[in-house]
This record gives sequence, structure tokens and C-alpha cells, in this order.
Amino acid sequence: MTVHQSGASGMGIVFGARARWRHLAMIIAGLGCTGSAHAETLTIDALYPARDRDAAQVGSLVVERFGGRDGRELSFALEGALAQVSVYGQSYFKVVAERSSAPADAILSGIANAQVQNQPVEESRKQCVERDGNDKCIREEQVKIRCQRRIVSLNPSLRMARIDDGAIVYQRQITKSDQIVVCPDREASRSVPDTVSMLVEQVADEVRGDIAPVFRSDAIRVLEGRKGLDKDQSNRFRDALKATFRDPGQACSIWQALDTEAPGQSSVVFNLALCAEQRGELDEALTRYSQAQALLPREPAIRAAFDRIAARQAAEADYGAREARLGGTGS
Repeated sequence: MTVHQSGASGMGIVFGARARWRHLAMIIAGLGCTGSAHAETLTIDALYPARDRDAAQVGSLVVERFGGRDGRELSFALEGALAQVSVYGQSYFKVVAERSSAPADAILSGIANAQVQNQPVEESRKQCVERDGNDKCIREEQVKIRCQRRIVSLNPSLRMARIDDGAIVYQRQITKSDQIVVCPDREASRSVPDTVSMLVEQVADEVRGDIAPVFRSDAIRVLEGRKGLDKDQSNRFRDALKATFRDPGQACSIWQALDTEAPGQSSVVFNLALCAEQRGELDEALTRYSQAQALLPREPAIRAAFDRIAARQAAEADYGAREARLGGTGS
């Protein structure tokens, strides 16, 4: 195996949360219903917390020019990725130029060097070993050919420290790699510099998810069991299932009516919880999910819903605390 170094150079808070959710819903409605939503699901669009919630409290930062052969490229990628983070229609970070005199809360620094490893490997090919008088192949055998597995890896070390007291609020080593096999009859699909650039973008995306909250759309399946409903109610339940994609509000209205007629029907209770969650009414959603859990104690979708709501509440609490500390400037 040979190793080469690459030179190739991401209670007021509650009311505020509801208002922000409505703002998000209007944006999504304006963009149209695209993506992963489909029949028999309701789409939950929500803000979820950064993986490193303490680092996400930083309002403004400087991205230093990283050390290492690939540090400069990673620095620029991080600047771009973090400057583009937007939450509720406003920039989340104020990214300050390195040599600027403008104040900043923290400095993000690090080092990045890509490595290229070439490993000899063999692959099998069919090869003609006998031909007839007309040069037609009459016998083939499997033969081995020598190839090279090219592994490009990028393992940057990153650290973010507050400027006022020097406290480290984020520190991580990230590992990204890509490999392809090159043979005499198959060329590399991308160059080493292009591969390094791809890995740099992946690292920037990873850091973005570490230190900033993210909006996510999840298509959550509704429950479809109709046990306990009469024929007419069952037919209306099916109508609600069909309406989930084109008109979720209509689906929820049908289930609301069925809940009055057949209280305690497990699918109806769960689906109404999902409706409340979709509207951003998390307290009602938690109450209904608790009712559904009593009816369906082994239903994994209920546990997932509790986890999802807990994450949403954490994200809103983090965002509210950050806004209060920064004076509502968002950066």
C-alpha cells in the first residue's frame, strides 16, 4: 500500500414558537407540496436542535484560515455553509471576516490534510483462451487482472473557542473518505482534487449540523386500523386516508368527527395526535399520544413521536434563549 499527501486546496417563548411555526408553514405552503409527502402520511415540518446545543448558542464567529494543505479550501467551505444558515427567515450566524475589526463571539479554527492511499487489488474478467478457424471464441476462462483501489480520506480537526474567555465550545475530528477501483479497462470517474473538494463539502455540511439547528420535513405514516368502527365510519376513515396528501386538514376533520362517534378508537386517537403535531400544537399532541400509548403500548411510532416532540421543544427552547441573549438580532 502506498500513501501520498494530497495538495488539493459547511411563558413568551411558547407563543413565539407558535408564531414562528406559522411563519414556517406559510413559507412551505408558498413553495408547494413537494418532497417526501405521499398518501397515507402527514408531513411534519419543524425545527430540530443542533447536535452540539452549546455551540449553537454562538451568535457571531470568525472562521480562521485552517492549517494544512487542504485547510484553506475547508475554511472557505465552512464560511459559505455557516453564512447560509437561516432560521425563521433570518441569518442564524453572523460570519465575520478573519481580518475584520468587527466583534465576534467565537473563532472556529482547525487543520485539514487529505491523504491518498493506493492498494493493489485483483478483479476477475472473462477472457477468450481459444478461437476457431474463423476467429470466433469457443472457450473462455476467468482471469485475474491487477487494479488499484484509490482511497481518499480527509480527517480535519476543528475547534471553536469563545473570544471573551477562551472557553472551547466545540471540538471534533471528522472522518470522511471515498474510494474507487481503477483498472486497465476502467478509468477513475473523478480526479483526486475533485474527490477532496467533495469531501470538504461533506465536512462543512457535518459541521453545519453540529453547531446550528435544522429544519426537517418528515413524512409520518398514519395508522390505518379500523377495528371498532362500523361500515359507514370505516368508509369515512378510508376517505380520510385518501385525503392525507391532497388535503390534510380535511383528513383531520374526518378523524375529529370519528373521535366523537367512536371515542378511544386507537388509530383515530393516534392520527389526531399527528394532526396536532403537524399544526404545531405540541401540548395537545402529547396528550393524544399518551392516550394512544395506553391503547397501543407496543406501537413504535408513538415512542418516535415523543422523541420527535422532545427534540422540537429543545430546539425552540435553545432558539428562544439565544434570541433573548442576542437581543433578537439573530446574530
